[in-house]
Amino acid sequence: MDITNLANMFSQKTGAESSIATMVINAVIGYMMQRGLGGMMAGGDQGGGIMSALSNFMGGDNTSPNSDMVKHVQQTCGIQDPQQASQYTQEAVNIMNEHGNTNPSGLESLLSNFMGGGQSQPTSTGQQQPQKKKGLLDDVMGSLGV
Repeated sequence: MDITNLANMFSQKTGAESSIATMVINAVIGYMMQRGLGGMMAGGDQGGGIMSALSNFMGGDNTSPNSDMVKHVQQTCGIQDPQQASQYTQEAVNIMNEHGNTNPSGLESLLSNFMGGGQSQPTSTGQQQPQKKKGLLDDVMGSLGV
């Protein structure tokens, strides 16, 4: 599973262009990571915990036009209509949830890649030193000037 697959499914369900679909998926994942989903990943929580956390984002409070997540999607993607931003946000969360239910390891992998997985490199003393690898979230946030 990757962002492109999710964006394609999003486009099919909403009729949005692929560039908008990719931006919406990235914005929703970025928001979720900032609001705690990333901490669950970093903490090594697997499968059910991630799906439980994802379900917390599915409620009407998170996808109503006045919610912080919808405002984030609207601003990040340049969507003028708050109702359309709300619909797109809800659909993005639904697609992620559907994929997570059928392929939890794929969703976990996608989110790990989004965060930027850690890699170890040997130091001059021969010990492994963890090094943070830039992930998609870093790239998206950098492109947004955040």
